[in-house]
Amino acid sequence: MQQHRLTLAVAAVAAATLLGACGTDPSTDRSADDGAGTSPTGTSSSTPVTGLTTADLLTDDDTVYSDGADWFRTDAAEGDGQSVFNPCARESLQGTGATSVVRADFELRNSAADAPDTAGDHLIQVVGEYDDEAAATKAWSTVNGWLEECSTLPDDLPDYRALQTRKVDVDGADAVITDSHFGPVPKEADPTGDAAYIMETGVLRQGNRVVVLTSVIIGQDYDFLDEDGGTPVNRMLPKAAARL
Repeated sequence: MQQHRLTLAVAAVAAATLLGACGTDPSTDRSADDGAGTSPTGTSSSTPVTGLTTADLLTDDDTVYSDGADWFRTDAAEGDGQSVFNPCARESLQGTGATSVVRADFELRNSAADAPDTAGDHLIQVVGEYDDEAAATKAWSTVNGWLEECSTLPDDLPDYRALQTRKVDVDGADAVITDSHFGPVPKEADPTGDAAYIMETGVLRQGNRVVVLTSVIIGQDYDFLDEDGGTPVNRMLPKAAARL
């Protein structure tokens, strides 16, 4: 039995504010580490897929979190959006060469009617379509490289740590998840100073398409057992691939 545990505290914060603090999409920055990061396994498909739409995005029926809470979609649209899709992103997917991009934003809500609001923990999904598999593979590796050091966080969030990058088995796709945390968390959200931002980022390439699925919450404990399906992003990546 493997237990995924990040020692971090359960609290709630507006993750949208966090992403806004990291800036708007830096899509013109082409100096990012093209080709860096985790190596793909060479999964391929002979015919490029064309024509991304919002139907290629996760829906509320696809998302998972825990028995007491779930993600709910608040927006779905074409394009990279006005805020960065991940705090470590150095540019938008369009900046990495995507010819078409769609994006969905989700917020975490407790299931019980009498449970407190989660106050803005967020999940963001972006899907990029590229000219061919080679371009998609390069972008996949680039995004994974960004997650290793995360040089784009603002000065008031200096404490970034990539804890592990793990492979996810998804039929017909290259997929990995990077578990990380960073901080410090503002005192108004974490008076004790024990919490950090918990980020789980899944990066998947299937054919000439790339999916980046980023979950950011504030917390101390992030416990999900493999026997129960693993972490939320681990469980959602196969569903994201199925929609491509």
